[in-house]
Amino acid sequence: MASLVSRSRVKSTALARVLPARINPVCRVRAFRSSRAVATMNPSLMSGQENETTTNQESIFRYCELHSTSLPDKHATLHANSVTLYAGAADKAVSALQGQLLQMLMRITRPYMVLELGCFMGYSAMAMADGMPRNSKLYTCEKDAKAAQLARELFMRHGYDHFSPEHTRQPVEIELLEGDAMSSLKVLSRNKIKFDVVFLDADKGSYVKYLNFILDHNLLAPDGYILADNVLFRGLVLQSNDSQAGASSLPPTPPPSPPLPPQSTNSQSGNRKESSKFQRTANQMDSFNKYVKNDPRVSVVVLPVFDGLSVIMRKNIP
Repeated sequence: MASLVSRSRVKSTALARVLPARINPVCRVRAFRSSRAVATMNPSLMSGQENETTTNQESIFRYCELHSTSLPDKHATLHANSVTLYAGAADKAVSALQGQLLQMLMRITRPYMVLELGCFMGYSAMAMADGMPRNSKLYTCEKDAKAAQLARELFMRHGYDHFSPEHTRQPVEIELLEGDAMSSLKVLSRNKIKFDVVFLDADKGSYVKYLNFILDHNLLAPDGYILADNVLFRGLVLQSNDSQAGASSLPPTPPPSPPLPPQSTNSQSGNRKESSKFQRTANQMDSFNKYVKNDPRVSVVVLPVFDGLSVIMRKNIP
């Protein structure tokens, strides 16, 4: 766990070797396929199948990115290199369009204290920090040591770290807490810090636990709000046991796409394991969604954007 007060200066090493001085223009707009929004909004793409609807949605998503105010090049560079640094896990970072939305929300609500659970390499943290008021602060938590190290180097390089050179210093500080999210929450609670915004993007199976700790220990400011990411998890929440029980009230599903060519036994086994893992996570997200909906302390709206985004606020109690 990183100290809240004192941290040693981090030298830029590994990241400096992999980040290019100039970026390929192709990387300025993150490919739609690299976002989990693909699987959420286009379930057929999970099996590699496409149809006219999914192609149109892909084009619409790209259109939205191209017609939204772009984030600085540092974000495009980070997305481009996350594939090299974390092959197979690059989709842990939010899409460019979601980063733009998070930054816009910070500009609208002007929070002075923000908490992010689940930093990965720092993309969303930097996007939010750039939208926050001067002299505000963002705490971000990451348990993966490699990702935390790379994020620290990025924060140092771009002036968000307390120890960044003065000529590069940003008006908003980012402090990274290394360790599991619950340990970080306990440290923040002991320091009696209240947050205007909490971005929940860590271990999906612990969302309920994180929510309860935040509310029970008054980590959320009276007018603060929580953004919970991945609450639709690839659209698979519709296939959870509890959700299927109420499926009769939903409109009929479209007919299935044509079957794919036969796969090898090993490939089928691997796909089944991956599908089972995804479904377990989706079941956890479905349980979280139901828990929040029935929690008398809060109000929530679940938005069908990206991989599902919930906005949660305390209820106004007379």
